[in-house]
Amino acid sequence: MNQVQTIASLINRRLIYITILSAFVAAFLSAAYTLVEFNFSIKPELLKKANAIAQVIHDDVALAIDVGVPYQELRGMESYLTDTLNKYPELNFVALTQNEQVLYHAGDLEPLDPSYAVAFEKNSNQYLSATFWQRVTVVMQELPLLMPALFSADAAQSDLFQLPIEGIENGNARVYVGLSSTYVQSQLTDIFFDIAIVLVAVLLVCFEVVMVVVMFYISGPLEESESILKRQVKGDFSVNEHTASQGVIGSFAHKLNQDSKELQSRFKQLVAKLLPSSNESKEIDSKFQSVSQRFSLQSKLGIHKGDIVDARIPLFVFSFAEELSKSFMPLFVNEFYQPDSWISKDVMLGLPISVFMLVIAVCTPFAAKWVDRWGQKQLFLIGLVPAIAGYLGCALANDSMDIVIARGVTAFGYAIITISCQSYIAAVVTSENRAKGMAIFVGVLMTATMCGTALGAIIADRIGYQPVFILSAVLAAFAGILAWRMFIGELDGGVKKGKSSGGGSVLLLLKNARFMAVILFCAIPAKIVLTGFLYFLVPLYLVSLDASQSEIGRIMMIYSLIIIPLSPIASGIADRTQKTKQLVVLGTILSGAILVSLYGDDSVYKLLLAVALMGIAHSILKAPLIACALEASEDTPEVGRTETLGFLRTAERIGSVIGPVLVATLLASYSFGQAMSIVGGGIIAAGLAMVVVLRKPEASVCEGER
Repeated sequence: MNQVQTIASLINRRLIYITILSAFVAAFLSAAYTLVEFNFSIKPELLKKANAIAQVIHDDVALAIDVGVPYQELRGMESYLTDTLNKYPELNFVALTQNEQVLYHAGDLEPLDPSYAVAFEKNSNQYLSATFWQRVTVVMQELPLLMPALFSADAAQSDLFQLPIEGIENGNARVYVGLSSTYVQSQLTDIFFDIAIVLVAVLLVCFEVVMVVVMFYISGPLEESESILKRQVKGDFSVNEHTASQGVIGSFAHKLNQDSKELQSRFKQLVAKLLPSSNESKEIDSKFQSVSQRFSLQSKLGIHKGDIVDARIPLFVFSFAEELSKSFMPLFVNEFYQPDSWISKDVMLGLPISVFMLVIAVCTPFAAKWVDRWGQKQLFLIGLVPAIAGYLGCALANDSMDIVIARGVTAFGYAIITISCQSYIAAVVTSENRAKGMAIFVGVLMTATMCGTALGAIIADRIGYQPVFILSAVLAAFAGILAWRMFIGELDGGVKKGKSSGGGSVLLLLKNARFMAVILFCAIPAKIVLTGFLYFLVPLYLVSLDASQSEIGRIMMIYSLIIIPLSPIASGIADRTQKTKQLVVLGTILSGAILVSLYGDDSVYKLLLAVALMGIAHSILKAPLIACALEASEDTPEVGRTETLGFLRTAERIGSVIGPVLVATLLASYSFGQAMSIVGGGIIAAGLAMVVVLRKPEASVCEGER
């Protein structure tokens, strides 16, 4: 590694570490204060509600007493209090007393100590009148005690409040309300996990942004400056028509290039001045040409190779926008489903996902050809039009079919955008680091999936489903601005010259036994698992277990959170060992076994473990799968990289279409665990079939050695 690369690497690491550490500290302090502030502020709201409940009970009892019903003979009071208590989960019990003897109650009654019970008005004012500095003091005092309280329900006890009942002749009568501390802790736990998710998302987004900024303003300009200096030291004064000009280092590189350009301009002026006035123009012209060739005084470097970083941030922002709705799509459709619809409910819940994937499967081959014809940048911008239109369609939907149509429109744009980004990355990587390059593509998608799925669930839990789609449209538009700014206008798409084009490319790939084995036994099953299990079954499964929308998002995000760090490791192993086929087979069989393990009793923890293990299995599978398919396609040299990727994406989307429909059909007759066991058995069979194919030399898949 040369000195400039060493300096660039050092700067990169320090900037990334400092930025992420600063973001972590700031986010952590903000999260800690938010937790305690929430803990401090929720009490007044609960007190208001409990006070209102006690006041309603007080007024009803007072009305009965006013019409002559004795306080000790109120009939149906136990049932009345039970109905009241069932409406409000924040209350532990409600009781009516006389002379401190309980006459009526509902819930788990605790000892009623009048000296412990606090009057509503006094306590409420105590909370509501707190100053800012008092709240800061509470933050500092309660922060060390807050974390254990988040997870310990044993220490929870009711806060006791009382309201006197006037007009009772024989002693004092009171309404007692037990405000559950467990309820407050459960709310704190939800807030804690939501903030933790936001913290992780902030760090991941920060990492993505810093990576791009560093490459854009430091590493790239440094490498370009080094290249220009090396040329000039050797006496090569070629002019690079595309130089980085971002930041101080970019300005330096641009200035070096301008020096070469001025030197060439002066040389051109000198030649133009001397040649016409000389009688020995041929001899002088020959000398000028010799000098020009020696110092490259007429040479221009117009080729500018792109970099993966160009597509990284635009792809991340757009994928983030798309993933915001993943955690609640079946639930969103369920809100608009009409019982008199000609499509059954189970099928309709999975239909938007299947239609989304079907449209992508149909459009991807055409998108691949459009990339070769018009370029990645232009196609990315064109794809934003239907994508944004689809998001707005979901935001304004009036029934479930509107959602299906809107998702199909979005899918058209999604197909164009993702294949343009994938083609861009495939064009700038080499055969030696192909798995690594595809791992970056997968890593960006997984980072966006993790952030989008989790944050989308939190946002939907707070403000509803449809506003999330408005946010997706805004983010997609922002991704277009980034792509317009960062993408290179023209980039080699890897088109290979040959006699094949159009449908001929598909036929040639269909005849490629190694390539088709990867498609049929690994690519399609992987997508069946992703859409059928993670995107469709997991939300429905968790809702059946009374999980909240935020909890669904947290569990689904674990899949992406595991893939983000493990996928680069798997791709590195694939590049070093060239054992892509073994990793692909291992990931396929493992994913099937995980689904089979869901057979049995329903449990949130079992599903949580399955999602985590599926993340590990797909970490092994995802990046090597793309590299494996590209290697196998080299047996068909007439077909270019973009067409190969288009075929692969189309085949994967077939699996994505099958997944939700297959699972929905199975759920009509089987339980969640049984349905997943059936699907898992099929995935294992596909993996074993791949093993059988690999044992045949003439049909071996993705040979590691060429």
